[in-house]
Amino acid sequence: MFNRSRGTLRAAVIAAVGISTIGLASTSAWAKSDIYFSAGPHDVRVGKLIHLTGNGDDDNSTYNRFCIQERSGHGSWRTLRCSRGDYNGGGGINMSIRAQHRGVVQFRGALVEGSSPKDKHPKVRLFSRTFSIDVR
Repeated sequence: MFNRSRGTLRAAVIAAVGISTIGLASTSAWAKSDIYFSAGPHDVRVGKLIHLTGNGDDDNSTYNRFCIQERSGHGSWRTLRCSRGDYNGGGGINMSIRAQHRGVVQFRGALVEGSSPKDKHPKVRLFSRTFSIDVR
């Protein structure tokens, strides 16, 4: 059997408890965001439908909404539609739009957050990957 003093064992136990407490406190402090977005088919003809679906959520204490955005060519992004949103949530959208012009159209999902449902200047929390659709 090992001969150890009580002081050495006590110090080892206190150090182990302290390290595990710091580890638990640091991992639970992070807010977690998640976003999923899909668009297809990859090639469509003018007048055919493009299917867009996605959802997003965040466990922080702000008001979150999931939005779908569109861009043609190298222009700016414009928001097509946003979910109703919720605190500690975000919502989802499942929609279809018609391809109206030839060329490449890009789509992405965005998770936006504000202080309330009537916030006029929500901040973007997270973007999804961008999907490019070739309209022939």
